[in-house]
Amino acid sequence: MSTVKRYLDTPIIWGLVSFVVGLALGVNLVSVILLAVGLGAFLLYLRLHGEAEDSRETLLFASGPILIIAWMAGFVVRSLVF
Repeated sequence: MSTVKRYLDTPIIWGLVSFVVGLALGVNLVSVILLAVGLGAFLLYLRLHGEAEDSRETLLFASGPILIIAWMAGFVVRSLVF
C-alpha cells in the first residue's frame, strides 16, 4: 500500500494519465468528464491522504495543476499530429 501511495504522491502519474486522455480523446464530452473525474479523484485523494510531510508537500499539491496542464498538452499534441 505504501508503494501505491508513494506513486500517487508524485505529479508524474497524474500527468501521464491526463496526457494520454487528452491525446487519445482530444476535447470532447468524454474527455471532459474523465478530467472532472480525475480532479474529483485528486481532491478525494487529498482528503484521504491526511497531513502532508514537509518534504513531499509540493509534489502532492502540484498533482492537481499538472493534471489540467497535461490534459491540455495532450489535446494540443493531438491537434498538431492528427
